[in-house]
Amino acid sequence: MNISPRKQTGFTLITTLFIIVVLAMLGAYMAQITSAQHEESALSVHGMRAWYAASSGLEWVAYQVTTTGSCPPIPTALTIEGFNVQLIGCTAYPVTEGSAVYSVFDVSIHAEYGSFGSVDYVSRSLRATLGGA
Repeated sequence: MNISPRKQTGFTLITTLFIIVVLAMLGAYMAQITSAQHEESALSVHGMRAWYAASSGLEWVAYQVTTTGSCPPIPTALTIEGFNVQLIGCTAYPVTEGSAVYSVFDVSIHAEYGSFGSVDYVSRSLRATLGGA
């Protein structure tokens, strides 16, 4: 049985098109993964910045407690590098140890960037117990 060359034409074209389509789909998938990784990395950096902003707010409250011996007014709002930092709670508890009398402060701080529901929204909250004067 002899097959004429005319009936075999076009098979290479179909194979080539199939390979091109598969490689294009793989390339699009790789681009999507790379984009998601960059977005995740940016959110991680924003999360750390929010933690540092909350930590800075906590240090500010510690300074206020140390210098005045009382809590700052609630709510106190600060803006640190674009982050909204709020003092959510500050409660003083008197402590007596022998003849020493002092106060311990329970402090809650919240820092956020962006609006809730947006892609770049991050928030961090910190709570600490501070020894006062």
